[in-house]
Amino acid sequence: MFFSAFHVLVLSIVIAILYRPTHSGDPFKRESTQPQRVLLVTAHPDDECLFFAPTIFGLANGSQLNDASQDGSIGQNNENELFSLCLSVGDADGLGHIRKEEYEKSLDVMGIKDTNRIALDDLYLQDSMEVSWDIDYIADVVADFVIHHNINTILSFDQGGVSDHPNHKIIPFGIQRMISAYPVYPPPKFYVLITVPISIKYVGILAPLVAKFDLYAMNMLHSAEDRLSWIVEYFGYPYTTSAVDAKRNREETMPFFVAGINDYLVALQAMRQHWSQLVWFRWLNVMFSRYMWVNEWAEVKMQAPDSYAIP
Repeated sequence: MFFSAFHVLVLSIVIAILYRPTHSGDPFKRESTQPQRVLLVTAHPDDECLFFAPTIFGLANGSQLNDASQDGSIGQNNENELFSLCLSVGDADGLGHIRKEEYEKSLDVMGIKDTNRIALDDLYLQDSMEVSWDIDYIADVVADFVIHHNINTILSFDQGGVSDHPNHKIIPFGIQRMISAYPVYPPPKFYVLITVPISIKYVGILAPLVAKFDLYAMNMLHSAEDRLSWIVEYFGYPYTTSAVDAKRNREETMPFFVAGINDYLVALQAMRQHWSQLVWFRWLNVMFSRYMWVNEWAEVKMQAPDSYAIP
């Protein structure tokens, strides 16, 4: 059966939509002019490419940390940096030394400098489905890295852990504990990767198509709203409170990243570095998981301590 002209047209449109990466404007907003120093905290080698690839590519390429357009155009600023802290070497099956090497090779592919990353082989942070990690210990380990590298934004799992792994699920509690006792003002901002229901987790390329459609539709509605408000003001009517609230809500849109086709292919190459983990169900995950294409983030709002040591 040959493709008709209609099929070719539809396929061309899909490829065109998928081709370029995009994001939600200014995903991780800064309140100062200081360089953005972003730390990704994971639990095991291969987390970085299975779950966080769209974000890593955006941050490593500089497109999400600078004044980039919403079509995902690339900007470069060497003062903005991405760091990676993996809390274990994934030694549950006795392959920790191999998985650590795989982690290094994967981040070589994904563009994180070797001076900005570490996978810990810590007796108290061993890969396990049964033994729970200590929240205070996680807080201390992350705090050492954050202070040493002057980190101002932290990214990690949410309480669902994406894959329901207990090591994933405990990390956000440790980071929140660390931030609540952070000795310097302002403390780093903390964003968590949203765990989606399984009903929409394995939708493959539908995920970036829907995400981009939502973004473009939202931008069109916002553009129409702005034009309408300009016309209303031109004729002497004030910009209403509800319109101001709508604009404020728009500026607080959930941060998200959508990978392009090239990003997805590089993520596949990074995952191939984790050859010790390439069993059949992980290949299915790589082929169909929305996290290979779309990352959606939520900021964790922390209550400030009564006092800080001001540097």
